[in-house]
Amino acid sequence: MNLNDLTSPFDEHGRCLPIGLGAPALAQSRRYFQITPPQIDYAAIHARTTKHLGDTGLASDEFVRRCEALMQSLRDDPQTTNITRGIAVPFLLPQAEHADYGEALEQHYIPAVEHAFAKTFPQYRFTNHDKAGLSGKLSVAANSRHERLLQAMQQGPVVGYYFPCLSEYSLPAALERVQSLPEQFLMAGGYDTSAALVGTPGLLQRTDGYPPLLWLAAVQADKPLAGYFYEAYGYNLTFNRRPHFGQAAEYWNSGLTVLG
Repeated sequence: MNLNDLTSPFDEHGRCLPIGLGAPALAQSRRYFQITPPQIDYAAIHARTTKHLGDTGLASDEFVRRCEALMQSLRDDPQTTNITRGIAVPFLLPQAEHADYGEALEQHYIPAVEHAFAKTFPQYRFTNHDKAGLSGKLSVAANSRHERLLQAMQQGPVVGYYFPCLSEYSLPAALERVQSLPEQFLMAGGYDTSAALVGTPGLLQRTDGYPPLLWLAAVQADKPLAGYFYEAYGYNLTFNRRPHFGQAAEYWNSGLTVLG
């Protein structure tokens, strides 16, 4: 990291620096579990979202305009420019209001990820390993700022960027860190992470190493020391639940969302 980057919350690779945390996070990263930078195809992302999540009523060129304006605003701010040097995934969500977060995730958003992945990679498979069901089990984690995404979804289609930049953090540390970031950064949860994978189904495909798993850190499970995540298994994609016990691990990433 050069001296000009010391005022930024993000390093030269886009990682959110684990500064001033009480909860566990790895101070230094080996950068072993990495995501291969995806080729961003706005038209394809718009088409996949429309097909698998539903028509947003937002034209493709307007989606592109809003995405590019969002990224330019991040690049123009010395506090946030470094995050654009890391993995950045545009996404689109239709207008929606869901009474039960878990039920909507299980019945709509996870199946959309499955269908988009199957369409793009018919030689591989998507598996939802969580067989207990999600209805009534999920809520928005306190201090995650994720409720702002839900409020935006109630008002109309949502355009955003997903940044899986909280690498090697425990979930409590990720939630702690977002509270000290600039206000436009929200903790990513189930709907936005799923939308990123619908639009870019190969996000966790890696042929020259291992990608991290992606926690839905803004989502509070019914058991406080457990969480939900997407993870590659070979070239397949999975959704699952596991205990995290408030610990940090090298192969864990959580995401930030910025709305545009």
